[in-house]
Amino acid sequence: MTLVQLARLPDWPAAMPRDLALAHTGVGDAQMKEWEPRGLVRFRPRGPRGVAIASRASLDVALQTLFSSPVADDGDIEFD
Repeated sequence: MTLVQLARLPDWPAAMPRDLALAHTGVGDAQMKEWEPRGLVRFRPRGPRGVAIASRASLDVALQTLFSSPVADDGDIEFD
């Protein structure tokens, strides 16, 4: 994975490869892989030399969905 210095990016690009999409969203690869079969995020081979990219808009929608969905286990946590 390529590390990207955020200060060097004036704004996030409209579409990005997986490593940049992970940096943009801050989620782990497992979460990104969960979004893909659900159709929330699609990586398509449209970048330079066929690199698969996903739209920033779809990544932002997936994040919004993540934070607007109730978490099933929130009420099940018990503290001693």
